[in-house]
Amino acid sequence: MIASWRSYGSILALGVGLLGASVATADEDVKSDSVVSRKKKALETIAAPTSAPPGMSDHQALLEQHSGREYEPEAYIAEQVLGLDPKFAHDCRNGLHLIYLREYKAARQQFFDLSNEFPGWGIGPVGEVLVWQALMLENFDFRFEGQYQTALRKSQAELQTSMAMPGNEAWEYFLMSGILGIDSIHTMRREEWVKALSRGYEAMKMVARVREVAPDFVDMRLGDGLFNYWVTVVSKSTSAIPDTEDKRSQGINDMRQVESQGLFLAPAATLALTFTWIEEGAKKEALRTARRNQKRYPNNIINNLVLSRGQMYNNQYEASENTLKHVQATDPKNRRSHYYLGRLYLRWKKPTAAVSAFDQYLAFTDIDKRDRGVALYYKGIALIRLDDRIAAEAAFRESWKVARFERAKRRLDNMKKKP
Repeated sequence: MIASWRSYGSILALGVGLLGASVATADEDVKSDSVVSRKKKALETIAAPTSAPPGMSDHQALLEQHSGREYEPEAYIAEQVLGLDPKFAHDCRNGLHLIYLREYKAARQQFFDLSNEFPGWGIGPVGEVLVWQALMLENFDFRFEGQYQTALRKSQAELQTSMAMPGNEAWEYFLMSGILGIDSIHTMRREEWVKALSRGYEAMKMVARVREVAPDFVDMRLGDGLFNYWVTVVSKSTSAIPDTEDKRSQGINDMRQVESQGLFLAPAATLALTFTWIEEGAKKEALRTARRNQKRYPNNIINNLVLSRGQMYNNQYEASENTLKHVQATDPKNRRSHYYLGRLYLRWKKPTAAVSAFDQYLAFTDIDKRDRGVALYYKGIALIRLDDRIAAEAAFRESWKVARFERAKRRLDNMKKKP
């Protein structure tokens, strides 16, 4: 039972950073994107750390030890803790860097070349999994489901073959834990909870194996950090789950360590920390954290969508608008940016602009029913502020019809009571 709950918590934790950019669960005035809006027990606010992350001095010594060599120091640290060929580690890091930069074609080519140079290491199809997931998460959709499933099957088959032979155990377990974790998030987005839980349990078994053979591999602390933080938050939000010890500070420190010292997952840790500070209500720290990723990856749509929310919470409305416009310039077909512009304009007290943004979002034909229903609801809120009661009622009615969105139904009921 403990293992199952830990797996569920890990699924939740790993998914929070990615899913948080989806349908917002905030109040109607767009106060927050807190994942857990109601807590049965209040938690003390955690101040943003001012000291260096744990393990920083030792990591700095390793960087200095390996500086001036053919590849970056992290490639040689990967050799030390995982037994990887430094060139392989360098090229893997570069492939991930290209994904974060949103240079997807170059990333696919990098992973394809790696799979030819290092056959049987599983990296080729895993790179494909990462690319297709990134593309889908930019819009929170399933447009590339076929390509993703094909890459997933290939990666699992290749890794299972590799794991049957001696050598590269830590790396193979790491990759397998990663694709299983990604698929648990993917199936959770489809609300296939049992399947997601099963994937999460399998992923955690792989994580345990990585720790056994590579205890100094810092990147694995990201899962620990996410779990320790979010299991505390979730346990305080529902009576269905027993309270746990408050391990939020420990979780934050784990995430900070991966952000500063991770060999492969540092940018992912930064994104996870951004959502953590949003949950804590630390708006300025959330904004500072998101900006760190923006500086390194200015065209990363997933991070920029989150950054725009942080700017909005800090009342930097024009900056938030500019960030979302940059998303649209980066990818004119991006849909989520229109939805977030609508939410921004609501808070900015620009209801006419909000209606226009929601209409542009709703014009896309392949939006998930839930997402369409939420957008219709907020369009109704904007129309109320424009004193267009008839159009607002129509938007709420359509929201209820399309998605059975409860808040739309309550709005309709209240409008009937107050003609």
